[in-house]
Amino acid sequence: MRLFRSILLLTLLAAAAPAAVLAWVLFTLAWRPGAGPGGPWVHLAIGLGVLAISIAPLLAAWFARRLTEPVSACVQGALEIARGRFGHQVPVSVRNEVGELAYAFNHMSRELAGYDRQNRELIAELEAGYLATLRSLASAIDAKDPSTHGHSQRVAELSMAIGHELGLEDVTLKALAYGGLLHDLGKIGVPEAILHKAGRLDPTELEQMRAHPVIGAEILRGVEFLEDALAAVRHHHERWDGGGYPDGLAGTAIPIVARIVNAADTFDACTTPRPYQPVLSAERGVVLIEEFRGTQVDPDICDALVRVIRRRTAIGATG
Repeated sequence: MRLFRSILLLTLLAAAAPAAVLAWVLFTLAWRPGAGPGGPWVHLAIGLGVLAISIAPLLAAWFARRLTEPVSACVQGALEIARGRFGHQVPVSVRNEVGELAYAFNHMSRELAGYDRQNRELIAELEAGYLATLRSLASAIDAKDPSTHGHSQRVAELSMAIGHELGLEDVTLKALAYGGLLHDLGKIGVPEAILHKAGRLDPTELEQMRAHPVIGAEILRGVEFLEDALAAVRHHHERWDGGGYPDGLAGTAIPIVARIVNAADTFDACTTPRPYQPVLSAERGVVLIEEFRGTQVDPDICDALVRVIRRRTAIGATG
């Protein structure tokens, strides 16, 4: 706006000054000695002065706007790029140096959009590679205990479904995918005899089993791209009422990714065959999860899980 005002003032002066000088010259000639007052020269001088005063502002405004609009468009375009909207184009309405600036800006914006697209594709490929590696690692973990085959993958998928149901952001959904896959990573450090035991664990065995969340978190500590998933690994056995482990957290002090993985883990554990308990149907699993509402499981997450399972069950029944 300041550039517009400056150009408007300069253009106004440039347009009005010559006409005003000409009017002054003609007026002087009209009143030269012997010419007498009045006459056509005076009327011409007055007419030119009025015409200059009338036309000059319009011409100045038109010229100033024509000159500054492309500059303003480039400024707005630069702000769009700063917000990450690469590829934004500005209109080119003049064929001069300012128009060249707009052309250059548009070319730069298209190039940035291309680089951004390539970067996104590379990131997507890297993330796909990470996920494939994590799935392989999860399969290796599940292979230690044949009764949990596919458990980590199912927990990851169900955790993400709960996250979608709750309307969580993409970064949290990604943490749920990674955390669900790796929540039992620490079982690598638990003897297979304990993992395969059909009966109740004695106090020593129970202590070793309950160490797996801490072991898993320590294995992942320092892996930057898994930082958001770390809480799900360490805290997926915490309870809403504070009676869980390893840290005895309660309520919202438990990270939401851990609360969601806890619910998904519990549901999958009771609806798939295990040596130490009978398998439940999806309907019975829903009943059991609802019994845990407000004690082991976050009430809101429990409700979201139930909606997901009932929707899946309904689709399966009609399909």
